[in-house]
Amino acid sequence: MTDDDFDGVADPVLREHLSTVDLHGDDVRVAFRYEGESYDLLQVRDDVRARFTDEEFERRIQTLMMKGLGDPPSDGSLFDFGELDATLRFYDAVVVAFFPDEDWSGVVVVADRADSETVEQTLESLENDEL
Repeated sequence: MTDDDFDGVADPVLREHLSTVDLHGDDVRVAFRYEGESYDLLQVRDDVRARFTDEEFERRIQTLMMKGLGDPPSDGSLFDFGELDATLRFYDAVVVAFFPDEDWSGVVVVADRADSETVEQTLESLENDEL
């Protein structure tokens, strides 16, 4: 990814983390940045895109955006936990990583679960408290 891909990301720590993750790796199925109801695709793997009609693909992206909007970076009732860095959802075949930026924006990365370098990079970064 280039720095231009993350110009819309307000949080400099999140922007730095995302710039170190290879979103064009073989394990990344889809990556996109969202803000409100709009989004910018950063990566779509060819085999994934071929599996869906345009309408199905749009519904899939919209569903992922809604999940991301459900996890804002701060939660008044959990204020003592600090800011939310990421939400990871593990499914049988994929891991979906949600990186909230501001209340209505963030980045979503969907990667293969098995042998995923992207997932490993994300977990290492979170464990090292780099975010």
